[in-house]
Amino acid sequence: MSVSRRPDELVPGFHDVYVLARDRTAATAQRFLSAFAPHREQSAVDYCFPQYSERPSTILTSADDAIRRCESHPLESQSLYFRNLGSGAKHAMLFFTADGGLVLGLSVEVEPDEMFLKLREHARSETGYIDFEAPAPNTVVEFREICQRRATST
Repeated sequence: MSVSRRPDELVPGFHDVYVLARDRTAATAQRFLSAFAPHREQSAVDYCFPQYSERPSTILTSADDAIRRCESHPLESQSLYFRNLGSGAKHAMLFFTADGGLVLGLSVEVEPDEMFLKLREHARSETGYIDFEAPAPNTVVEFREICQRRATST
């Protein structure tokens, strides 16, 4: 798998490293968080379902509860961000997609290639890419399309 990045990668900021998880489970999400941000705090105060709704049907304040809800509602999307309070990546991210997938992400200031390889190995995934300060797409289909475009443009 080749790694390609956008031209603005030399600008100071965060590189986002994304891989597609093999499954959409709370256990997968928790293993990822424990491995890459064992000392963390959730970035959001609450999680609305549906996400971004002005009239959510459910509001959760715990990231763990939101993760479990995403597992039990496979077609609901939700983005969860965590500040890493330890060493390594600055942020860990979970993107539960609207089509039943889970994207694992890390924001790093340096060495995105190295972190990308670690994340791919951890997730046992060949599907991923590195970007620059851009969120992951909302569907697995879009995620795979980005990966395909990047693979053919190198």
